[in-house]
Amino acid sequence: MAMMDEQFENYLVMCYDKLESKQQKFISDYNIYNFDEYWYDQDRCILQFEKNGQVLLEFSVVFIGSWSGKSNSWMWSWANENVADYARSKSNCLKDLQNITGNEVFINSLFECDQEMAYELAAFSIEYLDAEGVYIAPGERSDVFMAVMSPCAL
Repeated sequence: MAMMDEQFENYLVMCYDKLESKQQKFISDYNIYNFDEYWYDQDRCILQFEKNGQVLLEFSVVFIGSWSGKSNSWMWSWANENVADYARSKSNCLKDLQNITGNEVFINSLFECDQEMAYELAAFSIEYLDAEGVYIAPGERSDVFMAVMSPCAL
């Protein structure tokens, strides 16, 4: 059964609030801003952080989607032909958010979207996946949103 507008707004606020607290914890627990660079691998669905050329931290991730500021659009990773097959299959479960909310945005592969809405879509996804936080990799054409799941042993 679809959520009413007020229920949807309340769910969004809850997801966003939880993401903000998860994000603060993720950043402080792992000292994310202390690394020189990051790298991600779509084939293995991992995100790595390096310092002085050495990988010191690695997470499993689910690729959520990409947001383009130039075209003001969002594309879900499950629909993006440029995303590796394994990464696309892992993100396919995010379509279930349509069943939870009744909102078609979760099954539309590409649509107009501002930056605020992109963060809201990430918040819904992080809550659904029970992820530790979100990592946004800036790109020339679009920013890649990843749900950071669990740290991997190195």
